Amino acid sequence: MTTTSTYAFDPQLAEIIDESSERAGIEPATLGASHLKSIFRSLKFMLNSEWSTLGIRQWMIQQEEQPLIVGQRSFDLPIGAIDCIAAVLRRQGQDTEMNMISRNEYLTIVNKTDTGRPDRFYVDRQASAKTFWFWQASENTSDIIIYDYFRQMQDVGNMTNTVQAPTYAMDALCAGLAAAIARKFNRQLFTQLQV
Repeated sequence: MTTTSTYAFDPQLAEIIDESSERAGIEPATLGASHLKSIFRSLKFMLNSEWSTLGIRQWMIQQEEQPLIVGQRSFDLPIGAIDCIAAVLRRQGQDTEMNMISRNEYLTIVNKTDTGRPDRFYVDRQASAKTFWFWQASENTSDIIIYDYFRQMQDVGNMTNTVQAPTYAMDALCAGLAAAIARKFNRQLFTQLQV
């Protein structure tokens, strides 16, 4: 058997919309500007709301490092971060696990300015920024917190862009978008596609 030996499948947004529209029973050539605007909006909601709340997707995890200064107690997570899922404190080349605690557990720490080896953290997930609070406050400038965080997907942009998702998620993406399109433009197929 002869194969191509290539792995180039990375459909552009236009192909995803065409595939999803066909699944929703709508001929892509009949889509007008208002349809496309509506489809883009549905796709944005699906990727950055639904897909961000239905469990952690491995491709949406990133790792960052935060060097500390003496007395530091917090830092903001990068733009697009949803939550931190794990962290370690690196001191002199040795990593020590940091334990995630709840908002209430952090609130009940009596003296949040105590300095020492940071060993626990809490993420304050406000709408505008996500703040990583840790205890104890850093006692030196050689410590680094290394953390894995779950982030939202990048914006879809325009029709020639690709979606920031692995190839194995493309069928699920098309199926979800087809259901969203049918909900708006072909209601009789919506229930069937939702399954």
